[in-house]
Amino acid sequence: MTTRGEGAGLTDPPVGGGGRIPRHRLALLMLGGAGLLLGTYTGLARAGVGHRFVAADLHAVVMVLGFLGTLIALERAVALGRRWGYLAPACSGAAVVTLPFARGVGGVLLLAAGIVVVATYVALLRRGHLDIHLSIMGVGALAWIAAAGLWLAGAGPVRITPMLAAFLVLTIVGERLELSRLTLPTGGSRIGFLVLVGLFVVGVALTPWWRDVGLIVGGVALVGQVAWLLRADVARRTVRRPGLPRFAALCMLGAYGWLAVSGVLWVALGAGAGGALLHDALVHALFLGFVLSMVMGHAPIILPAVLRIPLTFLPVAYVPLALLHASVALRVGADLAGSFGWREVALHGNVAALLLFVAVSVVAARRGRRTGTWVATAVPSTPAAGTEGANPRPSPPAPRTPRSLERTV
Repeated sequence: MTTRGEGAGLTDPPVGGGGRIPRHRLALLMLGGAGLLLGTYTGLARAGVGHRFVAADLHAVVMVLGFLGTLIALERAVALGRRWGYLAPACSGAAVVTLPFARGVGGVLLLAAGIVVVATYVALLRRGHLDIHLSIMGVGALAWIAAAGLWLAGAGPVRITPMLAAFLVLTIVGERLELSRLTLPTGGSRIGFLVLVGLFVVGVALTPWWRDVGLIVGGVALVGQVAWLLRADVARRTVRRPGLPRFAALCMLGAYGWLAVSGVLWVALGAGAGGALLHDALVHALFLGFVLSMVMGHAPIILPAVLRIPLTFLPVAYVPLALLHASVALRVGADLAGSFGWREVALHGNVAALLLFVAVSVVAARRGRRTGTWVATAVPSTPAAGTEGANPRPSPPAPRTPRSLERTV
């Protein structure tokens, strides 16, 4: 989910309308899309809507590691520019189609994918890009391994939730930390943020043994990270620019609001607050409100670079974004009120927002290829990026500089 940076930027800028999409990347992206569909289906089953073909307890690992994990691993592989890096999205994507029939095999594939992602971060760091944001994202990848390992050992969805959350939160905040350089936070401020990140990691690490303490520590750290990010993130400036910059910034700022809500709920649950649906509120404030809002904001920038296609920003993208936030608000409210009926209504709103977002992205890609226009892309930031171990055909120069991309996101 990163967008640019030393050792973290995507490569292969989009080509014109007649450019060819790399087939292996498209195939891996489609496996991630299959994870979204399966995760949505199992989510409906887990909520008791009536779907029973696939075990409902697969929902968490499929959505986080199968869907989002495949997308993040694919982006990491593109940034690395080595063929072996694609083993990670290949394994997590294969797990999506394996889990419903052989969950043990699927679990091993997810574990292997996490190991390759960690190796990818190590390779990027060894190139000399010793930026702290890459290290934070690498720790997030270790949380992927921990979640997959615990799940293979028989742990249920509730027990591995903190590890799944750590994988996504650390991946995202690491990227936002890197972009926060534009606002020039002081060294002391950055140290404070790293302390909050470390506190969150400690809280998550405590949850398998002292769950209540871990949730309180982790929740306090999440709220602290939100306070720092709201002050330092470049989104506070780009929200005043029209078009894609404003859309992306609103996605970021809205996501931070849900991360704060989730942090408060972590503390409440750890402190012993009651409510049959409190855990559901905690989970979906983070994974839907925070994570998917971030995905919506980054997708118009990530997809052109991964698939090497132009992509036109469409104002209709605000519709699924608004529906996402409204349905998450309804779901969290219904959970806190103990209303199963309104929770089901919100659930269908969540699904509609996701599917509508996918549809808007497809239309934007088709229109971009037809017109040859595009919105933004990252550029190569490492000497070997984009080569994938072969002799690549030279890509046309990116129409924008890294600085203009930074102003976009």
